[in-house]
Amino acid sequence: MIKSVLCSTLLTTACVLAVAAPAQAADAVETLAKANAAATVQFELFLPLRNEAGLEALLSDQQTPGSANYHKWLTPADFGTRFGPTQASMARVHDSLKAAGLNVKAMRSRSITVSGSVAKIEKLLGTRLGVKSSATGKASMVAMSKLAMSPALESEKVVIADFANMHAAKPMAVKTNGVIADSRRGINRGYYYNDLKQAYDYPSYTAKVKGKKLDGTGSNVAILISNDILDTDVQAMFDHENFTTNTGKPVPTINRLLINGGAPFDPNLSFEASLDVQQVISGAPGANVTLVNVPNLSFANILDGYYTIVSNNTFDLVNSSFGACELFFTADYNNGVDQTGLLRVYDSIFAQGNAQGITFVASSGDNGGLQCPSADAFSSDPNAAPTWIPGVSFPAHSPHVTSVGGGNLITQFVPGTLKSKYVRESAFGNPLIPYSPFGTNPISGGYWGAGGGISTIFKRPDYQKLVTTNSKMRTLPDVGMFVGGCPGIASSCTLDDGFDIIWDNGSRAGVIGTSVASPEFVGALALLVQYQGGRLGNVNTFLYTQAKAQNTATGPQPAIQPYHRNNPGFDGVYGTDFPKKYNYIYGNGSPDIRALFNMNKIGPAGDPQSPSNP
Repeated sequence: MIKSVLCSTLLTTACVLAVAAPAQAADAVETLAKANAAATVQFELFLPLRNEAGLEALLSDQQTPGSANYHKWLTPADFGTRFGPTQASMARVHDSLKAAGLNVKAMRSRSITVSGSVAKIEKLLGTRLGVKSSATGKASMVAMSKLAMSPALESEKVVIADFANMHAAKPMAVKTNGVIADSRRGINRGYYYNDLKQAYDYPSYTAKVKGKKLDGTGSNVAILISNDILDTDVQAMFDHENFTTNTGKPVPTINRLLINGGAPFDPNLSFEASLDVQQVISGAPGANVTLVNVPNLSFANILDGYYTIVSNNTFDLVNSSFGACELFFTADYNNGVDQTGLLRVYDSIFAQGNAQGITFVASSGDNGGLQCPSADAFSSDPNAAPTWIPGVSFPAHSPHVTSVGGGNLITQFVPGTLKSKYVRESAFGNPLIPYSPFGTNPISGGYWGAGGGISTIFKRPDYQKLVTTNSKMRTLPDVGMFVGGCPGIASSCTLDDGFDIIWDNGSRAGVIGTSVASPEFVGALALLVQYQGGRLGNVNTFLYTQAKAQNTATGPQPAIQPYHRNNPGFDGVYGTDFPKKYNYIYGNGSPDIRALFNMNKIGPAGDPQSPSNP
């Protein structure tokens, strides 16, 4: 079987099929030097929300049918008035920054951007700043010790969004070494987008809602990622499946939104963006899809991307096909600096988006139940023997984000047709040989597979009390779809391992990872936005309510149920034999889209390359 390389350990959760394991990333080797005291630096401070208990009560009401607030969304201005920091708090922080000799560059609803000399910033924050440089010349400013902010900032409980010295800011996508053969009937199980739509029982493309095709029309989707794509790749994907011939419509196009200047198309770095766009737009070709392009996947750029999305309030759905070990934000992994406050800032932005009706969806990670390296992975001791340990991924760990995991899909093709008949799914991960994703000592004990497990930061949200999760903390994932398997650094693979097929840089490429599953589910949600006639907010309450109904159903069972269950598997830590069907690999299960979204009266997507499944 063709193998692929693992590329989800840092800040992306996709992997391209290749015949060899990847070379060590040049960025992995880093140096740290003291910053020039006279250099000018810009950074952003966030103030906390008010009345967070009231916000959570509102979010619950917005997802409770019959409530006066059900699906009644706030505007950003409404949210700021009810839950944002007061003008007096913002003024006090502003004045303290000015008194410290810093220049206020911008003020938003709950953040202030300032600039000033390194010397002045070090005095204000009670730390020393250093310049971290990689072998490729990338540089970032980081705190070299724990922050000890001025009393004025401390009293307002501000969080600094910059200067985090974490090991998670690079993509790891690798291109295939050759063209992926058309393997619809092949032993390696390569799937095109419409194979997956038939297998997961999407509604027919010929169905109509209020006189318009049920294709995501009217929904607005943001794909947050770094780098641009080639529009010709999108064209090639749809042309291969004869989309225009079968629909009479031109191939869908996408929009671009640049954050901090974005990043240009780079044939070596743009694979993740290509994957995300094609998975979303093929699931909902009528949706208005925007590539929200950040310069790189630094935590500051990601935060700017999310904050812009929430502030602009033009998108209904947001896909995030990247992740980082949750533990990286803790002091043990961050030179003694506790950055978990930054996670709270992200979570509050997701909560604001939910209150405005925005749905966030994220990949659950690709290292199975072992999402994190032990802290000695970053030791300079040549005798260190780091291992992969249990953990979950940011941003999928947030209770205000839908986490998508999954496994391998097994279908049966009918000879002489393109029919992709669903047979079953499998969640057995692939054990990995020791390897060095961080440029230090090889890390052993790893597994390839959909990420999942128990958060150490966030408590169990109320919607997870509807099923048995075996924890009082937030657990991942919430739902699962096709992920694929067999990376190039696997010590063994299974016969069930398969891959998704997209176009990248002018040719077909095979891909595995939860970056396949997350944008695919977003494409399906775009259909639901159109079907229900509006935004969805945090869909997790709905997903778990459907799961509870399936779990507790008695008497004759319906012909199709919301979730495919009983998928065997093991991810290095967890299996799929939990009670009440929820587990840490598939969540509530993989969706039967028509049943899950209450579209049973609509006909199913038929054979690929047909009018019902173009």
